[in-house]
Amino acid sequence: MKKRIWGIILLVLGVLVSLQVLGVYELGLAFWPVVLLLLGILILSESISFGLVSWITLGLGLWVGGIGLFGILSNAGATGISGSDIARFGWPLVLVAIGLSMILGDRNLFFRRLFYRHETDRVDWDGYKQVRHIGDLYHGRAPWTLDQNLEFFHGIGDVVVDFTTAEIKPGTHHVYLKAGVGDVTIRVPAGVNVNIDASVGIGELEVFGEQKSGIGGLSIKRVLKADDADATIQLEARMGIGDMKVIYMPAIPGETK
Repeated sequence: MKKRIWGIILLVLGVLVSLQVLGVYELGLAFWPVVLLLLGILILSESISFGLVSWITLGLGLWVGGIGLFGILSNAGATGISGSDIARFGWPLVLVAIGLSMILGDRNLFFRRLFYRHETDRVDWDGYKQVRHIGDLYHGRAPWTLDQNLEFFHGIGDVVVDFTTAEIKPGTHHVYLKAGVGDVTIRVPAGVNVNIDASVGIGELEVFGEQKSGIGGLSIKRVLKADDADATIQLEARMGIGDMKVIYMPAIPGETK
C-alpha cells in the first residue's frame, strides 16, 4: 500500500514536470525541489528499518532530500543556502556512507545492539500485528476491544497506543512495540495489572513518573497490581531514537501527561 501511494505521488509529479519541461502547459511552479525532497524522504524511509541501517541509502537520502529542502527554502527566501549548494558540498555524505557500508556492512547490527540492547528472546505469539515504515500510528482513537495479543512495528514517526479506550477482556494480553525514530505514547488504564519492560536507545524515557534520559540504552521495568483485577497487560516496548512515555490513567502522583 505504501509503495502504491508513493508511486501515485511520483507519477503525478512526473507528469506535471514533463508538461512544464516540454512546454505543453506552463504551470509557473518549481517542481524539482519538491520532487527531490519527496525522493529523499522515500529513500530515508527505506534506509532505516527497526534498528537496521543501510548506510548507502541513508547518505543518499539525506543528500537528495537536502537538495530539495534547501531548494524550497531558498526559493521562499527563508535561507541563503540553495539546493545547488547542498548538491555541490553534500555529496561527500554519499562517499562516507559507501565507506561505512564497506567497513561495517550495508545493513549492520550496530544500531540494533545500541537501541535494543535490553531486548530479550521472545517467542512469537498469535495475535494482531501492525507494521508501518513511515508516518504516524494511532491505535485506540475509537472504542475497541483488547482480547488478543498485539504487535506494533514502526519505522519513522509518532506512535500512540491508547488502552484507556479499550474494553479489556480477562486474561493476560502480551503487547510488543518496536519503533525506530519518533515519539511513543502509551496510555494504560487503572483497574488492570500492568507489567512493563520499556527501553530507549537515545532520548528520553518515562514510565509512570520515573524518568531517564541520555544515550546508550535507557531501561525501566515496572509492575503494578490492581485490586481484584482479572486482566493483565504484559507490555514490552522498544524505541530507537526519540521519547517514550507510558502514562497511567488516572495519573500517578508526579507523573506528567
